[in-house]
Amino acid sequence: MKRIVLLSMSLAAAIAVVAVGGRAGYASDHDDGETDLKARALNLSDHFTFKTKDGSQLAMIMYFNPRSLPGKQYFLSTKARYELHLSKVNAKTDAPTNKDDFVFRFEAGEPDATGTQAITLTVFKDGQKVGSHAGMTTTIAASRAGTIVDNKGKVGAYDVRYFVGPRADSFAFDVVRFFQVRAFLADRFFGGAGGKGNAAATLADNCRGDKFLGAENGASDGDAVNLFNPPSCAPDFTKNLNVTAIVLDVPIAQLDDATIFDTWSTISVAE
Repeated sequence: MKRIVLLSMSLAAAIAVVAVGGRAGYASDHDDGETDLKARALNLSDHFTFKTKDGSQLAMIMYFNPRSLPGKQYFLSTKARYELHLSKVNAKTDAPTNKDDFVFRFEAGEPDATGTQAITLTVFKDGQKVGSHAGMTTTIAASRAGTIVDNKGKVGAYDVRYFVGPRADSFAFDVVRFFQVRAFLADRFFGGAGGKGNAAATLADNCRGDKFLGAENGASDGDAVNLFNPPSCAPDFTKNLNVTAIVLDVPIAQLDDATIFDTWSTISVAE
């Protein structure tokens, strides 16, 4: 069976487009957008990996359903595999191997009357199934009430703890100013006659009123160059919007004594 895969990567893993084992792969950005072939629940967003505060757990987070409206319930696709991939690395400068030393696969059942979905977490090591754990999602109503479903259990030798449900989008980005700056720099360095740069290229004042060349125009923060909007007034295009998050904690000591990892997320569906 051929599967279509969207992927998002973190840590030392470079974002890549891959085709492996009969699967077509497409790299994801923060928000791919919905299409006739890809529903919102398959819209992969961000990926985060970090050690917990005490250093004992590896936390992996997958975001999807970007731009979810506050107060509205969104669901996981019952036809998709939501997977967190982990590859062990010997040194921080090593090239990514793209090897699935561990895969944590999440699959969802149909929502019940409350909007809760049953979740099956399946753990794979070196391509072999270790076992599964049954959990459930946290609904938007439960999340707003602070009633979080904290799924905990053991799959083979691995202690797992995971959350699946809505969260406020932690990504902050001034998308309009980004494209303004990008267009300005492209024109300034590569525009004009023969593509040698357009010295007359201009950029509008930032949201605080600072000129591009601040040192020459009395910028309020004293910066010599002001390309982007300052945090005090920069609009965030994800403000007040949600995502669906899968958050997984696994003890680092149980990951074959490795301490450096490449990790990435994928969402796949049968074609």
